[in-house]
Amino acid sequence: MTSAEPYGCAVTAHLLACDEVGRWLILRTTSDHNRWQLPGGRIRCGESPAAAATREAREETGLLGLCARRLITVAWVPASSPDRRDRIAFIFATRTLLPEDVAALTLQTDEVDDWLLLPAQHASTRLHPLVAERLTEAGRYGPGHYIEQDPASRRERALMP
Repeated sequence: MTSAEPYGCAVTAHLLACDEVGRWLILRTTSDHNRWQLPGGRIRCGESPAAAATREAREETGLLGLCARRLITVAWVPASSPDRRDRIAFIFATRTLLPEDVAALTLQTDEVDDWLLLPAQHASTRLHPLVAERLTEAGRYGPGHYIEQDPASRRERALMP
């Protein structure tokens, strides 16, 4: 392996936050206005996935009370190109968003610049296809499952707990 090749796995953790009627909170990235994501991001060295999802959601939304509560899914995604690394991606559920949470949303404009609350079927069309597939599989198999995703073919294999 040369020093220019990526090493190790990138690890990300996100929260699925829903309001009282089940709409998902999604955030638009500043780097690509066509890209929407769940609150979350990369895990820091020494940080647990749940702590990272909680920290990232707090940083991106300004909401202090969103904590990772239960694992929805974890996926392994092989690198999609030679300059990328394989990735492990966690998604956790959090508590229900209340109207006062929605009113208090304060975006971290360095990374995200807009937010939406959308029904699951509409949010899924805006999220990255692999994230949408993870959440679809979680709906099919229930929380706490592991999947392996292939970004090249966008096929996945769910492995039941």
